[in-house]
Amino acid sequence: MNFAISDIEAAIEGWRVRSPSDEAFAASTEVRALARLYGAVIVHGCKGITDAGLDDAQRDALRILSADPLGEFPQ
Repeated sequence: MNFAISDIEAAIEGWRVRSPSDEAFAASTEVRALARLYGAVIVHGCKGITDAGLDDAQRDALRILSADPLGEFPQ
């Protein structure tokens, strides 16, 4: 499976809604995993990444896309 940078952005936002942080600069484990991935994609100039290029935390965090393909992210 391929994930575009827009998929990563959508998953980050979905986790921010589902797991908001009480700390000003802290984020959930899922958001931190996706933020590292997002940064790497940008630094390397990629338009996305394949499933094979993900670690377990990133793969698990991206499952929000298949759980909520319409992007509604209910709390």
